[in-house]
Amino acid sequence: MSSIIWQIHNSLTVFEFTQAIVLIFILLFMKKNKKANINLALFILIIASTHFSRYLLIMNYETIAFYFSLFSFPGISIAGVFIYFYVIFITGFADKFKPSYLLNFIVFIIILIIFMILAIHYNFKLIESGILQKNFIIIMGLSLINSTCYIFYALLIILRKYNRKIENYYSDIEQMKFNWLILLTSLVLISLLYWCVGIWLVSFRIVDSINPIAISINSLMDIIIFFITIYYIINQPEIFKQNLVMNVEIDDSVVSETAKYSKQNIDTEKQNEYLEKLKQHMITNKPYLNENLTIRDLSLEINIPIHHISLVINNLLNKNFYTFINEYRVQEAINILSDPANNDANILSIAFRSGFNSKTTFNSAFRKILGMTPTTYRDTQILKTV
Repeated sequence: MSSIIWQIHNSLTVFEFTQAIVLIFILLFMKKNKKANINLALFILIIASTHFSRYLLIMNYETIAFYFSLFSFPGISIAGVFIYFYVIFITGFADKFKPSYLLNFIVFIIILIIFMILAIHYNFKLIESGILQKNFIIIMGLSLINSTCYIFYALLIILRKYNRKIENYYSDIEQMKFNWLILLTSLVLISLLYWCVGIWLVSFRIVDSINPIAISINSLMDIIIFFITIYYIINQPEIFKQNLVMNVEIDDSVVSETAKYSKQNIDTEKQNEYLEKLKQHMITNKPYLNENLTIRDLSLEINIPIHHISLVINNLLNKNFYTFINEYRVQEAINILSDPANNDANILSIAFRSGFNSKTTFNSAFRKILGMTPTTYRDTQILKTV
């Protein structure tokens, strides 16, 4: 029975690594978001290598297993670094790799040097000597802490700043957000911790050996993670170049909670003048019907600087651009739904006619403003006419 379980585990490990290689090729050959995807590919390679190095050892490929361990074990310390790089590139906060970014690899270099010193000292027989297992607790503990700090910084600080920016630039942010990345990295951290705890239990001799079922579950976790990644990466639009433009045109002072509007210098009278011009344009020309409308488009249409539009919307209306535009879209939808001639109209078609890009965004915006779905609202209007 045990041999069958090990065979299943080995098959899962090979499938996991093969799946990772396929995903890496997809990432490297995709033209969209290329700079960001290179970093995500390296992240995936590190995660897949951790299990594959153990598989090579089990299959008695000790030399190859050693070289894989040189990359996979210290590599866990930079798994979070590559997520950090992915985030700053995909959000447009960076457009090229700078020499200063190499400082983020210090922990990895230190651990790699320790590995090499131990390898030379033990004549490249770390696994046979048991020295790798003895130092695994310290190495993996340091690696996990380093990666976790980078991941938390990328997801909690950088993405939070990015989300505030896109809400002041785009009128449709559904495909611009990275909730899937938060899910992905959370699962990866759980998987890595699960794997490390198993190794630690063996190192402390709490258990005699690693349970094949336990590590098979770990491989299944990674396989699921890779499937999630493949799905979202394929469906992720080209946003890197768009975000580069956004970061140039949207001043941090507009979206900063601590230094709000500190760099702006237009008086209240001018702000009110801009607001009236903006409202008139919204009523007369209905620019919100353009599903891909950005604040840059609006700026060109009414000849008001982008940062001044942001200032007026945020300061006088206490809203961001995304909310401002979608309120007009919802009102347009209300007008359509209130017309008895549209009682049989498809909700999705009404969403498109109102300027929304998807039914999900339409329902979300409508519910946020009216507290009910478009379908429920139409039903209440029909009942009033009966």
